[in-house]
Amino acid sequence: MKNITIIVSILLGFTLGILFTGIALSVSSGEMMIKEFKSPYDFEKSVEVIKTRINAKEGWHVTTIIDQNQEIIDNGGKGIGKYHIIKYCHAGFSERMLNDDRRKKIGNMMPKSFAVYEKADGQVFISTMNGAIMGKIFGGEIENIIEEVSLDVEDMMRFIHLKYSLF
Repeated sequence: MKNITIIVSILLGFTLGILFTGIALSVSSGEMMIKEFKSPYDFEKSVEVIKTRINAKEGWHVTTIIDQNQEIIDNGGKGIGKYHIIKYCHAGFSERMLNDDRRKKIGNMMPKSFAVYEKADGQVFISTMNGAIMGKIFGGEIENIIEEVSLDVEDMMRFIHLKYSLF
């Protein structure tokens, strides 16, 4: 009887562990995938600083800046306030990522981007995908390239103390 109690306890503990791990991952996954940082600047200066820092980093350039609020208004929406999406690229990293047919599918996440937006309370925030998590999800050469890209991005964005991490 004692052995059955031990086995049932172990199975119950294992099952509860799996359940709680699943719940914890589900609750935290959104926070882990996207990093959000408060900007020390107003909206316009935040956009300008990011654009300048990207263009100053060797090999990187801003490809476009989308005024998402204006896009919404122009296409029948009511507007969302100040919201820009800054798209940026590095030809060398892009070539490495996309030169293998097995990695071409990753192109739907390119070019990289930052969202810069003002919340209702007037505070300005910057968000981006978490490079550390993205790399781990894909693994292999994709992970290696994303790690290198992430180091450059962290350097460009030191003014908001951007640091990619798994948690």
